[in-house]
Amino acid sequence: MKLLPEPRKLISLLVSLGMLIATITWGAMSQLALGIPDWVVMYTLAGLLVLVERFHILVSINDRISVESVYLVGFSLVYPSNIIVWAGLLYAVVSSIQYRSKWYIQLFNGVNLTLSALFATKVFHPGAQYSLMSINQCVLGLAAFAVTFLLANFAMTSSYITLTYGVGAIQIVRGLIRLQFWVVMGITVLIGVLLSIVLAQAGLSGAVLFTFLILLVSYSYRDYFRMATHFKELSIKDELTGLFNHRYIQSKIDDLIATKQDFAVMMLDVDHFKRYNEVWGHVRGDEALKSIADVLRANRLPDEEVARYSGEEFLVVLPGYDLAQANLKAELLRRAIEDTNFPGAERLPGKKLTVSIGVAQYPMQADTKSELLMKVDDALYKGKFTGRNKVSLYTSVLDDMQRELTMDDANQEIVKTIKVFLAILNSKDRYTYAHTERDVIYAMALAKRIGLPESSIRYLRFGAFLHDIGKVEVPTEVLTKRGPLTREEWQIMKSHVELGENIARPIPSLAPCLPIIRHHHERFDGTGYPDGLKGEEIPIEARILTIADSFDAMTTSRPYQRKRTMEEAFAELRSCAGRQFDPDLVEPFIEVVRETGLLSADEGEENPA
Repeated sequence: MKLLPEPRKLISLLVSLGMLIATITWGAMSQLALGIPDWVVMYTLAGLLVLVERFHILVSINDRISVESVYLVGFSLVYPSNIIVWAGLLYAVVSSIQYRSKWYIQLFNGVNLTLSALFATKVFHPGAQYSLMSINQCVLGLAAFAVTFLLANFAMTSSYITLTYGVGAIQIVRGLIRLQFWVVMGITVLIGVLLSIVLAQAGLSGAVLFTFLILLVSYSYRDYFRMATHFKELSIKDELTGLFNHRYIQSKIDDLIATKQDFAVMMLDVDHFKRYNEVWGHVRGDEALKSIADVLRANRLPDEEVARYSGEEFLVVLPGYDLAQANLKAELLRRAIEDTNFPGAERLPGKKLTVSIGVAQYPMQADTKSELLMKVDDALYKGKFTGRNKVSLYTSVLDDMQRELTMDDANQEIVKTIKVFLAILNSKDRYTYAHTERDVIYAMALAKRIGLPESSIRYLRFGAFLHDIGKVEVPTEVLTKRGPLTREEWQIMKSHVELGENIARPIPSLAPCLPIIRHHHERFDGTGYPDGLKGEEIPIEARILTIADSFDAMTTSRPYQRKRTMEEAFAELRSCAGRQFDPDLVEPFIEVVRETGLLSADEGEENPA
């Protein structure tokens, strides 16, 4: 246990106490003396500066009232310039003793404040003659003094930062030209003016009493500020990672929308995190989350906001970013996390701990916060369900449909209604929504492999996206039942193809999609539904979708069935060729899945975790 302070601090403390004793002694004598020698005032000011340098009146985490500035302003308004110069230099040298490698910073601070005060006295210096001046003269003079002091301080600080750290002018301006910064500086000068009035009326003894009052306020407010700051941080910070929390990032998005700023949002989800926790325990899982937070923090730019959004999800808000810029940022973060060494990650697929990232942009893709968060969440889950460890920009097949197809205002309104239906379906059964996204990818890949015309591929894309929309009319308890369906429930489930056709029918430009929606559950041998079509009676687009639909169902975990690996699913496709599936399409589908890596060879897709 250290009983004595370090030598530098001990010397600084002794000097401060000596100067304080001299201040009190000469302050008391000033009431009896007819005049006070300049050297007494100089040492008194230097002692007070060294003493109060340890104290600050905190206003915010980044802003504080400089008590040294208060004293230099107050004394410079009353006493001659030569006293201020020598006192300021003495203070700068003595106070820098306690600093080691950064002693020159404190030396600069002392010289900077002294010169700023001296420059200001060249504009206005009343001495002790406040009572002899008119109100207008006093107010205008003090205003000119304050402006000069602030501008001189700003100019010298900016020059120092530029020369020492190579920081550009724009960054300096952003950091220093803030309303709160100038308000704090203005208050500092006002308190200094108050001290000058005390000095003019009561001399150094008034300065001593003023000092005790300032130190009392500083000490008391410091504890209050620390307590208030602590509780404020608890309300906006995540305790585990130290990042901002869900509440803060929501309010940040509200602020950006209220000020009509463009911004992008990234949502990151840790891949296979449930498995990582199961293998290594929650303590190791917490350490992994901290490491990911460190990566996000290390790659954060000043204007960006990073938060832990939920258990293993993080949200990054990027003011001023468009989708292309956000995509580059997301890829940078994804690679940085992928390259980070997480203990125990060798037990995970790919031997690494990775993240999937969804990206959406306001206002291009959303009008409200809830819509924006829903879309970035959709983009994230699209990435999770189609391979993980990837960046997925939000895209909407329905938006493409509105752009590419000829639709009048009435049809546009119907598309908006379909969007609502899909949102409802997504809320009822997340699997169906993600399953649809994968079906579109599989079907498009197969259609391109067999050389389907571009016009047919376009309608296949729209039809594949809408093929399960009829399930919006299926009761949730049937749609998500954990176990085999009863005969009555199966009839309800089968009706979704006709219900989906009826939902899309009112839009004439979607007419080519209707057979795809209606017939994607027909079987090649004629035993499917709803019409029992056989062989080439089934539209080629529907036959393509049938294979994609069945393959995805086999390789995805569901409560009532075991997911199959890619090879097991391929074997099932081959065994059902000619019965359920078009035999001419099975092998091209297997080839395109193998070549494009739509699914890894050793596993099917799970629900995201």
